[in-house]
Amino acid sequence: MVIAEAIRRMCDESGKGPIQVSQELGKSRAYVSAAISRGNIPRVDTLTQIAQACGYRLVLESDTDRIVIDPTEE
Repeated sequence: MVIAEAIRRMCDESGKGPIQVSQELGKSRAYVSAAISRGNIPRVDTLTQIAQACGYRLVLESDTDRIVIDPTEE
């Protein structure tokens, strides 16, 4: 799945529109909409914040390991 589709799906499944998610992140109203419609690729930390705002986590998996990216840790 491409990132724009993943963002659209997270928004749809969470019941939040792109504008609401953008506002929760402190971004412009069009920020998440632009990522979806134009295929703009957000930075990993921003994608993690979008996921969290929609009730998701960003996870990296291999056959033997699983890493959950936490947007609150630096």
